Amino acid sequence: MILPPMTRQLAQRIEQSDIDYSLSRLEGMQQAKGNPLQIEIKRYGNVNAFLIEAWPDFWYGNKVLGLETSSEVYLEEIIDLFGRHNLSFRFEIMPGNLSSSLASRLHKLRFAQMGFNTAVYGIPSLATKTSSTEQLRVREIQSNEIDLFLDLYQEGFGLPRLYHQEKEAVLSWLNRAKSNVYLYIAHVDDIPAAVGVLYVENGIGLLADAATLPGFRGRGCHTAMIHHRIAQAEKHNCDLITSFVEFGSSSHLNLERAGLRVAYTKSMWWRVE
Repeated sequence: MILPPMTRQLAQRIEQSDIDYSLSRLEGMQQAKGNPLQIEIKRYGNVNAFLIEAWPDFWYGNKVLGLETSSEVYLEEIIDLFGRHNLSFRFEIMPGNLSSSLASRLHKLRFAQMGFNTAVYGIPSLATKTSSTEQLRVREIQSNEIDLFLDLYQEGFGLPRLYHQEKEAVLSWLNRAKSNVYLYIAHVDDIPAAVGVLYVENGIGLLADAATLPGFRGRGCHTAMIHHRIAQAEKHNCDLITSFVEFGSSSHLNLERAGLRVAYTKSMWWRVE
C-alpha cells in the first residue's frame, strides 16, 4: 500500500476534518451554561464562521473556513459579524478555492494574505511507530485526570490557568464529544511532561493540539505523542491521519519524520487596518 495521491476530493476530505473538529469544539463549549466564552457559529452556504469573543486569540476561534468563489456574496455579512464584536479574524482558504475574482474582492475589503497553514496527511499503517520506553511513555488520561490534563495543556501552550467558567465550557465540549476525542499525557521519568489530542471522525484521525512543558522540550515528547496517536488512530479503524501545522516548524518536521506528507497549504487572509 502506498500513500494515496493528493486529489481535490482527498483535500476536501482533509479540510472537512478541520471543520468537523472546530465545530465539535466550539459547539461543545457554546453549550456550557450561559455560553461564558460568548461563542457564535454561523454558516453561510458552505462557509463556516467561528467566533469566540472571550478568547480573541484562540486559534480554533475567530476564523472562517470553506470560503470559495461562490461564497463571495457572503463576504460583507461575514465581516459585519466579526465587526459587531470588534474582533479581528482570518479567512483560511485552501488551494483551488481562491480565484482572481475572490482575491480581488478580498483586497478591496482590505484583506491581505499574511500567512500559511499546512495540512499533512498519511495512512496509519504506513506511518512510523515507536513504543514507549521506561523513561518516556504516553498514555490516555483517566476520568479523574481531566483537571490535570487541562492544567498541563495551558502550561504547555504558555496560557494562563482556566478560571471556573472557562473550565466548565471546555468540560462541556469534552463531555459531548467523548466518543470522538481522546486525550493523552506523556511522562518523562513518571513526571507529566506533555499532552496531546486525537480527534476521530469519518475515518480520519486528526492529530490535534499537542504541547510539551517548557522544562521537557527537546526530549522527544512531541515525537512520542505523534507516534502514540497514530497507533491509536489505527486501532480506531481510521484509514487516514492528518494534522495542521505551521509550515517548516519543528512540529511539521516531526510529523514528516513519522511518515506524514504535505497535503496542501492554506492561505491565511487578515484584514489590514
